Amino acid sequence: MHTFRARMTATSAPSLLLAASLALLGYVLLRTAWLTDDAYITYRAVENFVAGFGPQWNPDERVQAFTHALWFLVVSTFRAMTGEVYYTVYALSIGLTLAAIALVLRKLATSVAMGLAVLVACVGSRAFIDYSTSGLENPLANLLLVLFVLVFGRDPQAPSRRRLGSLVFLASLLLTNRLDSGLLVLPVVAVEAWRLKRRAWAPVVLGALPLVAWELFSVIYYGFLVPNTVYAKLPPNLAMGDLVPQGWLYLKDSLANDPVTLPTIVAGILVPLVLRRWRDIPFAVGLLLSMLFVVRVGGDFMSGRFFNTPFVAAIAVLSRYELAGPAVLRLVPAIVALVVGLFTPFPPVLSNGAFDGRYEPPSGITDERRYYYQNAGLLRDKNLGQPLVTRRQAHVDRALARGLYVASTTAIGYAGYFAGRRLHILDPMGLSDPLLARLPTTRPWRIGHFQRADVPGYGATLATGRNQIEDPGVAAYYDKLALVTRGPLWSADRVAAIVDLNLGRFAYLLDSYARGFVGVRASAALGYRPAESTKDANAATAFDAGMTLFLDRPHASRTVEFRLDAAHDYKVVYLLKGREKHTADIIAPPGAGPGFVEYQQALPDSVGDIDQIRIVPQRGSGPGRLAHWRVIE
Repeated sequence: MHTFRARMTATSAPSLLLAASLALLGYVLLRTAWLTDDAYITYRAVENFVAGFGPQWNPDERVQAFTHALWFLVVSTFRAMTGEVYYTVYALSIGLTLAAIALVLRKLATSVAMGLAVLVACVGSRAFIDYSTSGLENPLANLLLVLFVLVFGRDPQAPSRRRLGSLVFLASLLLTNRLDSGLLVLPVVAVEAWRLKRRAWAPVVLGALPLVAWELFSVIYYGFLVPNTVYAKLPPNLAMGDLVPQGWLYLKDSLANDPVTLPTIVAGILVPLVLRRWRDIPFAVGLLLSMLFVVRVGGDFMSGRFFNTPFVAAIAVLSRYELAGPAVLRLVPAIVALVVGLFTPFPPVLSNGAFDGRYEPPSGITDERRYYYQNAGLLRDKNLGQPLVTRRQAHVDRALARGLYVASTTAIGYAGYFAGRRLHILDPMGLSDPLLARLPTTRPWRIGHFQRADVPGYGATLATGRNQIEDPGVAAYYDKLALVTRGPLWSADRVAAIVDLNLGRFAYLLDSYARGFVGVRASAALGYRPAESTKDANAATAFDAGMTLFLDRPHASRTVEFRLDAAHDYKVVYLLKGREKHTADIIAPPGAGPGFVEYQQALPDSVGDIDQIRIVPQRGSGPGRLAHWRVIE
């Protein structure tokens, strides 16, 4: 009897501790559960997909406006079964999170003290708690990461094709769920494959099939390998020097508002190195690469979001380490995490239904749960009886009342979801718009919200289906892009456009617009004459940065005539498909008055065909002006 009781006590204590831990974590997740506006970008596509219209966002475009394909498919599956998305996503998110942490506590944690440290760190981490709901892909990514660490720990000494295949399969799912999450595990996969040498090919190929399958579908259906959001969040006119300082701000924001998360990630990087656990070094490298990536892309506007998954990777790896010393000392990590977590601004464990605060700091990094909780929090104090309350509903209703088909809004998630298939939402941030995503951002910019300037004629183009974009280069590029996103799925022309766009062969069409040049259409046969009288200065076309003449076809020009204002010198660049073929200077004659001067330039035979002429002012004040251009011979 005593032996039986001892066995029961020995087996029951860990189980009771696990149950209590999950109950506490579950309570905190329920108390803090919320859905962000960005999640509803995905849910609009989910509704279209479930209704049989394809995994698209706007009703008339094949555009991947979500970043997390696997999460999209999982949510779509459960949405089809339950008939609604709001409570379904909450149940999915909380269930997946509890499953991940249960595996860490039950299968990975080396002791009760380590389990307590993991639990307290999770409850104290705002990044972990906030984005374990929110409606985004983090819960699924976290479960996949924990499973990856579990598989990695099986028979660690001898290389195994079966283990490698399982690791590649999980890494493939993780990449399908969100591409940048792969940085956390790819170093591990690379080392494991290297250990197997030639025997690694088969498990790598088979394990990668989920990712390969999605990428094939993505290219065929959407026309591109990566989501539209990748283009939107990496504007062509921002370089590393613009984004890295913002990335450091993102790190500082996390340390100030969430002092549990980053130190845990840093511990995940340093502990394997300090303890010389060489087999875990690839995990440390993965965590480091993930942090460097966050800094490189400038972080995000959602405080802590990009640290949620690295945090889980760190606790999964660290939980496998033994805590040395007396029992009291082994509790130190848990005590430290508890104290730091309680002194965190707005500790998650103390959160309640009154949580609120619509504030956007100068850094552009926002506490998104605090910002949106009273709109879509599960247990919010305000409007609890309604599934979703937001001013975006009124925005949609007003647009529909005016008989609009195209409406513009900057926060597209809720608005797009409410609009359903009744409105085409024009997104100035480019997240769901294939053309704007590829155009430069305006300045000043906010991280994650890269506003694009209004493109004259684009709204009318979307409303009518007829290309009315004024800039010739942008218009020509849009024709190619629309063929991919709107054209017949299996046409030969669409396939050719997909290849050319992905290889960047049409990028030159946007170069003039990106430089801020005035773009005009010009006939190689008739030239360009904006004014009836070329002597009328007011009728000439003015331009500050420069002007690009887009010829109606490639033309082998020999002598070209310009009529330009005499107040400037000019550089003239002749191009074919974006490649410079010839450059010449135009120097205003000494003592020229305020009017126009006619110039002729002879081009060498070697120049050949040209399809653009770029005119750039070099000297003088005020804008340059062009009154006339034509080919003489």
